[in-house]
Amino acid sequence: MQKTDEYIAKRLKWKAEKHSLPTEHSFLFEILPTENQKYYLELFENLNIGIPVLVFTQPNNDKWTIIGTRKIVWGEYDKYESLLIENIKEMKPESLVKLSESGKATKESMKKAEWDELTITNLNSEQFVIPAFKGSDFFAMWNILLMNWQLNRKQKLEE
Repeated sequence: MQKTDEYIAKRLKWKAEKHSLPTEHSFLFEILPTENQKYYLELFENLNIGIPVLVFTQPNNDKWTIIGTRKIVWGEYDKYESLLIENIKEMKPESLVKLSESGKATKESMKKAEWDELTITNLNSEQFVIPAFKGSDFFAMWNILLMNWQLNRKQKLEE
């Protein structure tokens, strides 16, 4: 079964609602002011991200993350990167990545409530750091991305 962008968008919105989104720092793309929607759509109009569904921001800076039905796009101001959802190999909090690299657990690295960056590894083992607001927004983004990844994976059994 081929999953349409509309089907995936509906599932992502359902999952967002289960995580009590929107919040002060995360939004449904469709409820952003028209000028904000237009800005983002023009910024990455050639990326084919599918339907933009969710926007996550961090206070005190201009970092943002947008989850589309096909791609995740993140950046600061008008500089951005993107990744096809189906090309994600692994996702884990940046704090845990730093912990595994250093081998030292610190109080800061283990405070889940302070986690605000997700490290995504793609199929080529490249790593990308994706921002969200700490706490429940971060965990919502992580869980929604996991579901989006599952929805976008190539269905081996059906091919």
